Amino acid sequence: MLHGIDSIFENLPKTLKPNEVVSLFGCKLKTIYDWHYRPKKRKIPVPENLFVKFNGRLTIQTEILKQWITSQNPSLA
Repeated sequence: MLHGIDSIFENLPKTLKPNEVVSLFGCKLKTIYDWHYRPKKRKIPVPENLFVKFNGRLTIQTEILKQWITSQNPSLA
């Protein structure tokens, strides 16, 4: 049985659309776009390879997102 952060990420695809991340974590869509377009202005330590653009659409790499969340919140590991 998985616990904590692993249970959230279980069975997710390799990439997520921004609105899927919003649904999972309850954050605002603007937050996701700030992570991508304004990380330095907002002082957000976003991993460089978190985002991938595919056919002009922004996607988030699921495994990188999980690692980033865990690194920011060690108690979730």
